[in-house]
Amino acid sequence: MSNRRMLVMSRRVMLGTSLFAGASLLLKACANNATTNPATTGGKLIATTLPGSWEQFNRTVLVPKFAADTNAEAALVPLVSADQVAKLQASPNNPPFDVLSLDSGVFEGVPKEKLFQKLPIAQLQNYNELAPQFQTQDAWGALIGVQAVGIAYNPQTVKTPPSSWQDLWSSQYKGRVALMAMRNNHTIGFMQKIAKIHGGSSENLEPAFAALAELTPNLTGVVANAGALITLFQQGEVDLAPHDLNSVKLLQSKGVDIDWVMPQEGGFALTPIMTIVQNPTASVELATAYVDAAISTDVQTQMTQTNYVLPTNRNVPIPEAIAQKLGNNLEEILTKLEFLDWGTINKHRTAWIEQFDQTVQA
Repeated sequence: MSNRRMLVMSRRVMLGTSLFAGASLLLKACANNATTNPATTGGKLIATTLPGSWEQFNRTVLVPKFAADTNAEAALVPLVSADQVAKLQASPNNPPFDVLSLDSGVFEGVPKEKLFQKLPIAQLQNYNELAPQFQTQDAWGALIGVQAVGIAYNPQTVKTPPSSWQDLWSSQYKGRVALMAMRNNHTIGFMQKIAKIHGGSSENLEPAFAALAELTPNLTGVVANAGALITLFQQGEVDLAPHDLNSVKLLQSKGVDIDWVMPQEGGFALTPIMTIVQNPTASVELATAYVDAAISTDVQTQMTQTNYVLPTNRNVPIPEAIAQKLGNNLEEILTKLEFLDWGTINKHRTAWIEQFDQTVQA
């Protein structure tokens, strides 16, 4: 056995020792309610989670549900998507994780045949509960939620809510609009939307870059990420910005002056996805049970009610807070959201990021 392989094994053993120990009390609390899935009776699994609100939700809802269903233990490793893929690619034959949760865009850009395996659909008891557009018999992963992106605004300074993406160009918002850098999926989607409004396409973003140049007098800043954008809202330094509904609702619950609208041209969707790695240390059956729990009606109902992420499970009721913004049922809501062509985007992403940076810095 090579030193490299020993090092990788040690890392996984360390993860298992520390994280499973941390989960033990929670698992004991769930033991009395456990309903064992005949395909999975005990065992251990390591899954990644996107950081922030996703990590909190998965620790408090998804992992206990999985443990109750299987009598198995699950440990979570919070990592951004790019770091998940880098660690997996460093050790594909002895992967440090069994299940990954990845952002859209990153997932579509990796060599799936080398890193992941297709979902065993027949073993997913909840797969048929997904909305039809989220089902395929040849899937590399399951969509676990939909983030709706529209326009966030400060209701203290914007008395008439914006109704169009083009309101960001209004002279009344000079120096009061913010964007995230184009490395973020939010701005990729925004540029896709603006390109199509001005006659472009998924592949032709030149109309969007021309519009971006005209937007620069209104920009108070281009920030690195969503956290920096929220700081601008909290400090009252921005009036409008593209952002997702779930983040805005969570900020409202913390007292931040922020609200959200769906523009008349429609918004776009960001769709995190859960996938099973090649050669999982845990069994494929156990990894499948974890994915199954993530798309179950119980878990997705709590996700929608507490995190305001739209469900992919069609049986989940839409809470009033979301219905007021988007509609009463999932089928209606999905017609208002564009699903991005990540295959096309990933071919041009590096060049577009460079052009974006040059445009906003000119």
